[in-house]
Formats: sequence, C-alpha cells, structure tokens
Amino acid sequence: MNKSGWLRRHSSVLVAFAAMLWFAPVGFVALVALLLLSPPIRGGATAATIIAGGVCFWWLTLPGVLPDQVMRAGIVLAVAAFLPITFFTRATLGHRILAASIAATLGLILLLGALGRSWQEMHWWTEHRVGFTMRMFTSAALGIDSTGTIDTQQLAEFSKTLVQFMADYGPALTVLQIMAGLALASAIYYKLAHTPKGIEPGRFRDFTFTEHLGWAAIVMLVVVLVPKLAAAKLGAMNALLVLGSLFALRGAAVATVGFLALGGGCLTTVLALATAFLLLPLALIGAILLGIVDTRFDLRRRWGTPPAGG
Repeated sequence: MNKSGWLRRHSSVLVAFAAMLWFAPVGFVALVALLLLSPPIRGGATAATIIAGGVCFWWLTLPGVLPDQVMRAGIVLAVAAFLPITFFTRATLGHRILAASIAATLGLILLLGALGRSWQEMHWWTEHRVGFTMRMFTSAALGIDSTGTIDTQQLAEFSKTLVQFMADYGPALTVLQIMAGLALASAIYYKLAHTPKGIEPGRFRDFTFTEHLGWAAIVMLVVVLVPKLAAAKLGAMNALLVLGSLFALRGAAVATVGFLALGGGCLTTVLALATAFLLLPLALIGAILLGIVDTRFDLRRRWGTPPAGG
C-alpha cells in the first residue's frame, strides 16, 4: 500500500489522535469503549484500540490528588451516559456530548457529596498544584533571564491571576475537557469503525444546539447579578464559561458559513485566522454574540444553508 496515500486518507484521524493525546487524554476512554462495542474491529481500528487502551490504563492508574480523581470519575460517568445515547437514540453528536456532560456533572456533584468532599477542598487542591507549577515556571524563567528583561512584578501578577482562574473555574475547565475528549474520540471512531453507531458528526459549519441553552445562560446571569444569590455566584460563573464556549463555537460556525459564502480562499482564510488570533479577546466576544444571535434568528437558515446538527 502506498504510504503517502494512506497518510492522506487518514490525516484527519492522525490529527485528532494527536490532539487528544496532547490536551484531552480523557477521550481515549470513550474511544476504546466505542470501538470495542462496535465489532468487527479491523485494520487501523485494531491499532487505535490497542494504543488507546494502553493510554487508558496508564492514565486511569496514575496516582493523583482530588482534581485528578474528579476528572477520571467525570470521564467514566460521561462515557457511561454517552454510549447508550449514541447506540439507542438519533441525537446529533453535539447533543449527545452535551447530554453526557450534564449527566457527568450531576453525577460528580452527587458523588462528591456522598464521599464527604467539598468544593472548597477541590478548590484548595487545584490552587495548590497550579501555584506550585507556576512557582517552578517563574523560578526557571528568572534563572535563564541573564539580561534582566523579565519584569518580576508583572510575572508574579500573571502567575497569581492564572492560579486564581484555574482554581475558581476548575469545574468548567473539567467539563470542557470532557467535551473535547468526547468530540475527538467520536471523530476517530467514525473514521475507523467498520459498523459505527449513531448519527455521524456533521460539518463544523453546521454546528448547533438547542435554544434552551440560551435560557440557561440567562438564569446563570441572573444568579451572578443578584446580590442575594452570591453563594451560588461562582457555580453560575463556571456554567457561564461552559455556555460561553458553546456559543463561541456556534458563532465561529456561523462566521465560517458567511466567510465561505463570500468566496474566502486559502490566503484570505490565513489572513482571517491571523487577524482573529491577534485580536483574540474581540474575536471571542464577537463569536459569542454571533452565536447568541444565531440561536434566536437561525442565520444560516435565513442564508439558505440550514444546519444539519453538530
């Protein structure tokens, strides 16, 4: 078999596999479960199952503190919900991932309560570990700064801000990592499985979700703004971070449709991505707002390209 031809045919699988290994190893649990429950396993699926199984065993047996245990329990709960939804319903991939993530979140809340663990305990562990990592990074950066160009005070402020953010929004980041893992695992699964189950992923430009998430965002915003609900503010902020990320993805999908409709070529695409990267805060805000507008007005349908599911 021609190696270059094989690489071209499986390039998307290799990219997804590398991405999952790099920042979302939680997805390997879902990939192994999906492949094993969709026999026969042939060709590249066999290699993927063996490699993913090895990563799963390594990752699940690693020693870890409370945030690590929460992450592992979360992906197990998410996969346990994701599999029956995939095998026995006609829900789109986006809605399957959303339902599995909600189920995992509720399951983790109940599990932590049953084990007598608190939010404050998880917050402390996250702050402690991220703080230790940042102190090591700061010491290393200052150690190799022979010219004295690094502003020590600015570096300390950045470190403090990052540690606080990771500690405060650990739950949201865990949910987003689980979602990314399920999405990447599904992308590989539908490329390799001989008899895949469930509706296959649609194009990114068609990404959508139920408009009820808009109402959920409004409720969370009310919780944040009402002083009497201050005790639930941080939980609401975590929910808003997850919802904001979903709306940003939806806005990016809408922008992609509009960009392609205007005849965006390769060079134009590169320039647009470079501009979005340089103006990242504005690009994120714009994507979120566009996603919210699309939820209400279904812009792609009005443009003649109805969304087919996420």
